Amino acid sequence: MHAFLILSIAFLSACGGDGDDGRIRNSQNVDGAADHLSEAFAGSDSALQKHAKAASEAMRKKKYRDALISLQEIKLSGKVKDVNEGIAVRDSLINLEQELIYAMEDGDPNAAKAYQLLKRVNQN
Repeated sequence: MHAFLILSIAFLSACGGDGDDGRIRNSQNVDGAADHLSEAFAGSDSALQKHAKAASEAMRKKKYRDALISLQEIKLSGKVKDVNEGIAVRDSLINLEQELIYAMEDGDPNAAKAYQLLKRVNQN
């Protein structure tokens, strides 16, 4: 079990994607995740670029439902080609979840609806 974990960590650490120092990028907020998503899908096919751009713009405008729908389209496409793209989608979902929790704590009724959608997106 420990050997598998060590090998998994070593594999993920070795996957740099864009010529960086090999570390997996984790954004600290939704804006950073939006940038990460745009950069990760810059070289993808036009449909994925379109969805990544739409998700990024929606995240920046705090239109979380729209962002989630675009991220779901990316996930369901089956065309995520590398670790960097997959991590960018996951990074976006994690940061969206954090933002939605904050918004729900502030009493935003739309955030609760978007959070339910997020849970469905994460199941796929």
